[in-house]
Amino acid sequence: MKALLLIGLMTANLYASPLSIVPDKLVTPFLDIFSTSNKQLSAEKMEVRVSPYNKNGEISKGASKLEMPMDQYLKARKQASAVLRMIPSESYANADGMIYMGTAFHIGENLVLTNQHVLSPDRSNKSECGGFQLYSNTTSEIFPCKKVHYCNEENDVCLIEMGATKRCLNFLCTKKEMVELKQGEALKLKATPMMSYENMDSQVMTCIGNTMGLGIHYSQGRGLRNSGDRIYFFAPLRTGNSGGPLIGEDGLVWGVVKLESQLKVGSEAYNVAASMEKVISLMREQLSNDKVTLEKFNKAVVD
Repeated sequence: MKALLLIGLMTANLYASPLSIVPDKLVTPFLDIFSTSNKQLSAEKMEVRVSPYNKNGEISKGASKLEMPMDQYLKARKQASAVLRMIPSESYANADGMIYMGTAFHIGENLVLTNQHVLSPDRSNKSECGGFQLYSNTTSEIFPCKKVHYCNEENDVCLIEMGATKRCLNFLCTKKEMVELKQGEALKLKATPMMSYENMDSQVMTCIGNTMGLGIHYSQGRGLRNSGDRIYFFAPLRTGNSGGPLIGEDGLVWGVVKLESQLKVGSEAYNVAASMEKVISLMREQLSNDKVTLEKFNKAVVD
């Protein structure tokens, strides 16, 4: 899935109600989880902004609302805190005025996983930081890329180490401190997502990403299929979600989102993620001669 955003967002007519690629598998539509318009209704309930998704795949930011239990909201927000938006640089703007956007997620030790096509939309770069930098929705800080440890083009995945950034300590920013990604917000990786065929139909999968470049959105769909190196799932996603996590009911990352369904809505539609089992195998093999990074990566893996 090309992760891109059209400058001067779309003006097409939008449906009022949120849809999903497979409506009967929808659990949670696109929730604008960090919206400043989200409102606490009571100790038990939150009102959260929904970005509706129509049959043409178009989205309207914060066009409707959804009430959800407070504990579910807090869980969603905690998971989403580990997911970061890619910030494009001038090098990503092409002649048509398109700026490439995408997602990455923190797995601890300043390491993030993302798609290779998020790092390099034309797939030419597998080893250099280029203009890759990430924005944190919880701190509003921008973290620079420090090192690209490994990219695999076939499975469309990269392991990248992010550097520290400066945080202003006063209004004039005359005092600063260096800060890194928050370790407590990191996600854990599931090494072997094995389950029965029946359970695959009932498993609720969570997709978190920078949907259409509109900020971090949270969505859920019921059901998946695991082919070994790919996971097929039905949680809604759109352009910009590339590189985000696909999370199972156990709270662990089962895959790296990489491909949106060509059919936007319908019984034959599905989305694709790189299987975490495959990603872990690739990273462990590639990092076998880099013991320090391998040890850091392995801390994120739940075998």
